[in-house]
Amino acid sequence: MAAFTIQFDGICCHIKPPNGTPAGVERRSVLPDVHEHVTYIEMYTTDVDVASNPAFEFTAPYTRDNRSYQHTTVKDVKIELLNITSTKFMALPSFNERIPKLMDVEPRFTAVKPSLLQQTIASGQVAAYFDIQAGVLSSGPSEGFRTLFNPVRKWPKRHLGQWVELEVEVGGNAPMLSVKSLNGGGTRTLVLKEGADLVTIGNQPLRDIHGDRPLPNSNHFPHYYDLAQHRPTGQLPVPKGTQGLGPGCGDTQWP
Repeated sequence: MAAFTIQFDGICCHIKPPNGTPAGVERRSVLPDVHEHVTYIEMYTTDVDVASNPAFEFTAPYTRDNRSYQHTTVKDVKIELLNITSTKFMALPSFNERIPKLMDVEPRFTAVKPSLLQQTIASGQVAAYFDIQAGVLSSGPSEGFRTLFNPVRKWPKRHLGQWVELEVEVGGNAPMLSVKSLNGGGTRTLVLKEGADLVTIGNQPLRDIHGDRPLPNSNHFPHYYDLAQHRPTGQLPVPKGTQGLGPGCGDTQWP
């Protein structure tokens, strides 16, 4: 067995399905379909096995923070890590404290759409999703500034996590991910090279993927409210400009 990390980056909502809903998982990580965003699976360039993956197209290598990456784009799919051997689930305090809960940011957000809590999400509802049943869920490193929401609701002033991480144990020599089309297009298996221990499932603008300076006031945070069963009316809290999620697209959760 070996440790493997899945990093969730960009607009991604980690739903905790209420008891009794058909989803039946610990968390459902949903990537909303956002204009100007790329939905992707990213790996270190050294972990990309092009020969073993004829069903996928990979970008040319690019550098971010002095590391070389490649990614393949996905859309309208369910992503699954196939060879997980972990059997227990835990959410660490860093996840609970640094990843904003939508019901605290906006208390009128009381429920997500029932269509997102079915056993399988139907085609056209989301850009992608990933179900979590085991592993350790935590926050990545915190931002260097404290995020404020405007108008202020219940969310406390604090440093938010830059991304969310799920750490699991996997078996076998090469990690494999299943990418299942939600529109009946079949399932593809993405095979990484032996020793690979990290992928990112992301949903953000290409300039953020490449590590370029993000555009100010992207105004993408309201897409989280599109997941609500009854979208609250009137002015909704968004990150205050120049702070935290204001210039970028961060993770959140419900409830």
